[in-house]
Amino acid sequence: MTSYQHPDLAAGRWRELSFVEQMANVGSEIERTIGWTAKGRSDYSARAFERALELLDLTIADPGTAHGFAS
Repeated sequence: MTSYQHPDLAAGRWRELSFVEQMANVGSEIERTIGWTAKGRSDYSARAFERALELLDLTIADPGTAHGFAS
């Protein structure tokens, strides 16, 4: 069983968001990754990057965003 850092989103709430909202959330995690890297906190940066990848995985698995376009 996969352990999610965003369990409520993985449980289905992610699919309620539009593609633009999903990408904004991914962007926020990338921004956190950059910010923590700039502060020398590679541990926090790595966790933010893992969360961004998790959100991208959820987006790819969302049938409403087939081929990167919102339905």
